[in-house]
Amino acid sequence: MKRINLLTRQKTHLDIDRFFVRIRFTIVGLVLLFLIIFFSFFLILSEQKRKNDELLGVKRSILEYLLQNKEVEAKFIYFRNKERQVSKILTEDVNFYPYYNLLKDSLQSSSPEATLETVLIDKNKTVNFMVSFESYQSLLEFFKFAESDNFLANFSTLVLSNFSNAKSVPQRYELGFKGAFQQLR
Repeated sequence: MKRINLLTRQKTHLDIDRFFVRIRFTIVGLVLLFLIIFFSFFLILSEQKRKNDELLGVKRSILEYLLQNKEVEAKFIYFRNKERQVSKILTEDVNFYPYYNLLKDSLQSSSPEATLETVLIDKNKTVNFMVSFESYQSLLEFFKFAESDNFLANFSTLVLSNFSNAKSVPQRYELGFKGAFQQLR
């Protein structure tokens, strides 16, 4: 007699059924996990796309503004270059005028016939100047004044660098000086 053992088969069938239930739960869990990851990436990427679109809009508006105001920008660049040039000139400025007036006033007080011909002053307050005289007597008066403390107080150093008799006018004398001014207060 042959017998069918239904309990044994049922145990095998139950093991297979449990195996498929586990696979089904695993697959459902993995699908849910992938859906969560997919939606989170979707949200992140959509937020990034929104920010990117905003930045592109701002870029477009700035470019349009620059194109419309190209002339203003050119004027601004021109102004900035001029401002740099003025700043450079001011750093190298000699402050010529007060020193020139000091020298001119000193020469007028020495002799009314003394004429200031040339003056060169650099930014270190080094000076080269040429004084001319119409007569020998006014030249001698100036020499007396040039050696006085009133005149020399304006200079830290002063040296006679050139003496000449003008060839075009026989009674005209020229003196050239080199020196450095005292700092004005």
